[in-house]
Amino acid sequence: MGLQFILRASSAARVVVLAIVAHAAAGAQVIVKGVLYDDANGARLRGTVMLVDPATDAAIVNTTTDSLGQFILKTSTGTFQIAAVHPGYKSVLSAPISARNGESFTLNVPIAETGDPTHRIGVVEHIRPEGNAQRASGLTTNGMATSDAERFQARRAVGTGLHYERKDFDKANATTLGEFLQTIPGLSVIDPSSTSSMQMTRSSGMVGLASRTTGSACHVGWFMDGHRMDLPGQVDPVTDGLGSIQLEAISALEVFRGLSEMPPEFAEPDLRCGAIAIWTRRG
Repeated sequence: MGLQFILRASSAARVVVLAIVAHAAAGAQVIVKGVLYDDANGARLRGTVMLVDPATDAAIVNTTTDSLGQFILKTSTGTFQIAAVHPGYKSVLSAPISARNGESFTLNVPIAETGDPTHRIGVVEHIRPEGNAQRASGLTTNGMATSDAERFQARRAVGTGLHYERKDFDKANATTLGEFLQTIPGLSVIDPSSTSSMQMTRSSGMVGLASRTTGSACHVGWFMDGHRMDLPGQVDPVTDGLGSIQLEAISALEVFRGLSEMPPEFAEPDLRCGAIAIWTRRG
């Protein structure tokens, strides 16, 4: 199926307070389409699907699905969440997604009458603006997008954080991401298949601060191809399983072991203990 964005259901309360301000920007080129269906029996449903601005909880654009549960939405470059509502069902809300003009997503959106759906919102197809014809020139030799590789090298040149490429993976006695992370200084890995067991030991002072101020362990962020995967302050099965990714599927890896190493691209208020950025092979 290829790389998927991992999308999660949220509580009904957040969607209820959304201000439904439907508008489509002229010339919008990010396309989100798919099917809304009953998670229990697979029946396609009429309902409302919308793209939501994470910063304001306001709908960027919304639409009603047809008799087959199908929908299509268009917007412009930016970050949004996918929400769906249906009378008598609990609303769902995805994690934030960043997209740029030319990208297209095809989704399956489950919704349940009670509680969160068993199945996740899944990306059936993700088309990037490079297109197949331009893919070769848009990728480096190890399968990393050229623009991502340039930013990777720029951060590496600054000298903060730890940066790894294919040549480092090929030398390692490891087959999965979790096994490779066990070899990285400043990172404690109890279970290589579980990212929730991983903590930045170099950030021990920040762990203590977080425990005193919030009562919880200091949170480590997880990014894949520039998109944040984890839910702040929570452990979810999808992010927890990132340690099982095969190293052969990864082009590059960045480990930022605390606030002092965090670059602006990944710095978020809750990531005082650092973050791990995974770059996949797209060729």
